[in-house]
Amino acid sequence: MTDSQPNLIAHWQELNAQADAGTITIPPDVARRCDAACVTYLSHLNDMKRKASVLNEAKVWGDLKSAQDLQAKFLSLATGTDRSLDIILQQHIDVIESMRMLFRRYFQQTSDTDERTSANITALTPEN
Repeated sequence: MTDSQPNLIAHWQELNAQADAGTITIPPDVARRCDAACVTYLSHLNDMKRKASVLNEAKVWGDLKSAQDLQAKFLSLATGTDRSLDIILQQHIDVIESMRMLFRRYFQQTSDTDERTSANITALTPEN
């Protein structure tokens, strides 16, 4: 059994490149809802990251070797390895930020187009 994980950052970067090339599109209302879900999830992840930051504070668990080994094991789950909680949470945050780049493109483009159209109409409208 392999422990291969998909590269989600690369996946979302590829989707962003496809959006730049015009080969995929997302309706602006869908993009706006997806972005809102991302904002909510980012808030949750950042809250978890803030709460998890106290896990790396070293506390003495006793003089027994087994207590020290257990403390080291829990500390390695919290921080210091590529599979520790702080790294995993940051990876999730990075993926969600990549997703937001894609989603925001669509409703930002719609907003920009609306502003340009409004400016063009205003420029063509005779003053009263």
